[in-house]
Amino acid sequence: MADLPARGHDEAMRKALLRADPLLSRYDPLERLLMHCDFDAGIHGWQTYFPDYDGSSDYAGRDPHFQPLDEMLAQSRTDPSMRADRRAPTGPRGVPMLSTLTSWDVGASGSFRGTYALKIPTAPLAGTHSWALRRVTAPWRGKVRFECYFTYKAEPSDFRLGELDVRSVFISVDAMDLGNVRGAAQAPVRWWPSVRYHNAQDGKLIQRWQANFSGSKGTKDGPFTDLEDGYQELGFNRSPTKYQWHYLRFTFDTARHEYVDLHCHGKEFDIAGRRHVFDPPLSGFRASTDRCAGLLNFGIGIETNSDKRCFLYLDSIVVSMEPERRTQG
Repeated sequence: MADLPARGHDEAMRKALLRADPLLSRYDPLERLLMHCDFDAGIHGWQTYFPDYDGSSDYAGRDPHFQPLDEMLAQSRTDPSMRADRRAPTGPRGVPMLSTLTSWDVGASGSFRGTYALKIPTAPLAGTHSWALRRVTAPWRGKVRFECYFTYKAEPSDFRLGELDVRSVFISVDAMDLGNVRGAAQAPVRWWPSVRYHNAQDGKLIQRWQANFSGSKGTKDGPFTDLEDGYQELGFNRSPTKYQWHYLRFTFDTARHEYVDLHCHGKEFDIAGRRHVFDPPLSGFRASTDRCAGLLNFGIGIETNSDKRCFLYLDSIVVSMEPERRTQG
């Protein structure tokens, strides 16, 4: 207990340093920063989605757990029921890029606090998704917090407001335990903490937050369950080219395998203690953490309702962790 005063002093110093930083003072990170993405400085490794594969059909040494590339590409073009996280991005698609939010009427708007934002565009095909992904390995087990400032719009090619064209925006995480939990007589766990803002569908505004509590088809397929207190009207503004930025915070615990909190635009949502439980359970290689021990695969994306491109913009992203503390015997 003798280190409590020193620990309290360290925490006060940490908070003072955060408040003095022009970027981090707008966030509420946990004690260890894992990622700090200011898109004025570059794309920071966020890339488009592409599924796992190994070799081609005639490759004798191919890992049997992965589809060969030629087979995956052929199935992606012809099978609409294929899992979203297995379908290769063939044909028209959107890829993440840096943007100054340029429009036909006012020129470049810039991001929330600078010049460039990460832009995630959909293809102009109703029901399509587009993602940006960042794969990291967690150095600790414990709480993980994802924070960002974001805005979204439909392409103003028809000069219409486009509020109903955006179906959803979401964060989807593929989380796998560190391999060393095996030494604690514990099987490594894989789970998918994910949240979604269901904006509109079938010509009507929905405006409700959802979470993934039971999905097992794919990391980005859901199903997403409405939160009881999930209704929220986000700012869309009254013009196709006027942007309103929102703060988002999403926290989950990789040691307890449960949700911790969700906050957006001044409202807290009740997800504490909820879990993502596979139904039906994953089996075999899909349930394992082989080759991906400690994976934190962050996916952020947007879905369109119409044959019009929709855009998700992120000014900056901060991911932080609070490592699990074990009681000493």
